[in-house]
Amino acid sequence: MIVRTVLARGAVAAIAVGALLAGCASIPTSGPVGVQQIDPDGGGGELVTPATGPQKGDTPQQILAGFLTAQTSPKVDGYSVAREFLTSELRSTWSPTELVRVSNTSISPELSDDGFARASVRILAQVNATGVYSEFADPQTETLDYAFAQDADGEWRISSAPKGSILPVNRFRESFSEYPLYFFDPSGSFLVPDVRWFPDTATRAERVVTELLAGQSPWYQGGVLVNAFPSGTQLGKGRVVIASGQASVDLSNEVAAPGPSDRWRMQQQLVATLSLSDVSSVLMTVGGFPVDVGDGAIPDWVLSVAANPLGLSDAGFGYLGGGGVDAVPGISPAVEGLGPLAVTLGRGRDTAAVRSAEGAWIVAAGDDPVLVDDREGLVDPGLDGNSFVWSAVAADAQSIIAVDRSGEVHPMPTPYLDGSIVSLEVSRDGARLLIGTQGTAGPTLTVVGIVRDGSGVPVSLGTTPLPVAIGSGRLLDAAWVDASTIATLSGDGAATQVTLYRIGGTHEGIGSVTRGVQLAGGNGVEGIRVRDADGTLWRPNSSGGWQTTSIVASLLATQQ
Repeated sequence: MIVRTVLARGAVAAIAVGALLAGCASIPTSGPVGVQQIDPDGGGGELVTPATGPQKGDTPQQILAGFLTAQTSPKVDGYSVAREFLTSELRSTWSPTELVRVSNTSISPELSDDGFARASVRILAQVNATGVYSEFADPQTETLDYAFAQDADGEWRISSAPKGSILPVNRFRESFSEYPLYFFDPSGSFLVPDVRWFPDTATRAERVVTELLAGQSPWYQGGVLVNAFPSGTQLGKGRVVIASGQASVDLSNEVAAPGPSDRWRMQQQLVATLSLSDVSSVLMTVGGFPVDVGDGAIPDWVLSVAANPLGLSDAGFGYLGGGGVDAVPGISPAVEGLGPLAVTLGRGRDTAAVRSAEGAWIVAAGDDPVLVDDREGLVDPGLDGNSFVWSAVAADAQSIIAVDRSGEVHPMPTPYLDGSIVSLEVSRDGARLLIGTQGTAGPTLTVVGIVRDGSGVPVSLGTTPLPVAIGSGRLLDAAWVDASTIATLSGDGAATQVTLYRIGGTHEGIGSVTRGVQLAGGNGVEGIRVRDADGTLWRPNSSGGWQTTSIVASLLATQQ
């Protein structure tokens, strides 16, 4: 039962764990020897002290402080010490990863004389039970309540606590890592990452595979991405064993029902998903016995483009370098003839979407350009691998269409958007659409899945969009950097900021460019290019800033 604490009636005690959850660190003068952890960003080591369990005679204040401290070292002890502060009943049900809160402020719970403690916490981000990470554009305040009871020995333990746990930013970065789970696009040609976050414990490979078997995040469901594993598939008794670059994954009987070609696809998902654990091959078993996985085409999951930026200069349209322009065969002359204002080149380099003063065109090698959208005030068009042009009127967020060469229009309603459209770009895998908007409440960045029929024709956008939390500065442009990273250009005046956003992850600023007006992705961060108001192209430098190049262009094109 919950009993009254030893505090005088009406008294309030502040528990001093503020420095811990504010991310401050100091060298302990007593207690156990620290374990040296290496900063993955190369910033040197940080002393991580293993948590200490409850001591005999601890007060409720000390029990709560110890519990909050012990939550911050999952990498060291896997939350085992934190459970020692709980009653036996709560210990069996408390799930620290059901909801992980990330905070950058101190926490000072107040303990009242009725046996309860309450704390107000400022939350920057959270990770849900399936590992989905969500950042808040504006930090959220949450009230956390705790209750206490004495066990049979008269020792205080926590009898009631909020679901999940709370970590300061620095401890979260040390203890959790992102793990892309890979699912197929409907064509089966590409593997698309669905980024999740899990604690770096000894069982992380099993956690990763468990969530892969469970399926896609909500924004990738409904036909956007495909999971080759049959519904209900679970890990078997053999679990996941990794040795010498091979992962042995024991699975339930559900995987035995499909044919070998389907199991081949399952295996490809596992190989890609477990690649961060230095896995180069996967052995699938059922009940410990290998299953036939057949053979098939290896899907693409790293989609690269040409190293040189693509654009239009005084020398023409093509790949831009210090020595001039390399034309795109069959495409460059037609693009130049349209008086282009924006261009997206298809993956095969034999099609392009072009915006000119007349509207949006599709250009195909060997054919005459076709005007497919003659509405006024269009944004720069996108293009997918099935040669559909994605177009919209900038002033109307509900005007997005996909249109093919024949002129057949497929409207794409977006009831969750308002304001004006700033950017519109299809991911290189063709499964997702990036939409940047500017409204009265500020800028928004949205990733939404593309639903297609069996022939690859887009029929709708997913009903559950993924909003990306961005700042309040004016959004100028946005582009795909890779399959799970977006770059934005924002700001007003002389300095414009470039920011990277991981889809389902964190964000970071990567410097500013003087009077930037346009941004294009390449191969990774080093491939990003920004065009300024004078036409000069900027590139990232080795010191984390930006430097000008010798290239001057009137537009930067998008490479699919």
